[in-house]
Amino acid sequence: MNFNLQGKTAIICGSSKGLGKACAIALALEGVNIVLCARNIAALRQTQQEIESLGVRTLALAVDMANSDDNVRIVRETIARFGRIDILVNNSGGPRPGTFRDITEEDLDEAYASVLKYNIRMIRLCLPYMEKNGWGRIVNITSITVKEPAPNMVLSNIFRAAVVSYAKTISKELISQGITINNVCPGYFKTDRVTQLMQVRAEEEGMTMAEYEQKAITAFPHKRYMDPQELGDLVCYLCSDQARSVNGTTIQIDGGTLNGLL
Repeated sequence: MNFNLQGKTAIICGSSKGLGKACAIALALEGVNIVLCARNIAALRQTQQEIESLGVRTLALAVDMANSDDNVRIVRETIARFGRIDILVNNSGGPRPGTFRDITEEDLDEAYASVLKYNIRMIRLCLPYMEKNGWGRIVNITSITVKEPAPNMVLSNIFRAAVVSYAKTISKELISQGITINNVCPGYFKTDRVTQLMQVRAEEEGMTMAEYEQKAITAFPHKRYMDPQELGDLVCYLCSDQARSVNGTTIQIDGGTLNGLL
């Protein structure tokens, strides 16, 4: 299937590793020029080399997505290098885990800046270039907590749900200009973030990391952690011409873990 993405340009946030990197690889395989954004310079350079080996042009930017000046720089340097922005994949590390009794006001401010505020800012910065071309794709990588809140993930529950609400709110206006916006809710992929959460929960339950991991896998319907490239392929489809009518949705990719109907 030809997704008709050859020559387009994608900004992918948090893309030096994990799910963001998987999105970058999937889009690069379709001939999309890739703008990599992350804080870890060493990981960023390594991923840039991998992406360039696929035959597309890249731009690697060491940035903090919660920093407004860095957000502006991403867009400015993307336009200077490629002259266009067609795809935006918003992806960031989640806020620290904890119950509602654990979080501080500083935790709230940090989670707002790093999960919700940057997301809105990046969309607003990229939209003029998508509107100019009459075509655009925005995909927000969120979490299954937006569909089934977890008691020890209160900050993620709050701010990732707000990302979904914002996307839904603006989706009808955007599609009238040829731009779609969708959310993807990853389940249990073995990324650094999931490993961190497993460590926290293992300590809470008085278990070793290996014991907790085996317990978690046993509870999954699919009995495995998923490959990040599975999510990358879904995001790639959402960016395609074939998905032009998929808009304002929140799609889980969790191996059937969640119990809800929606």
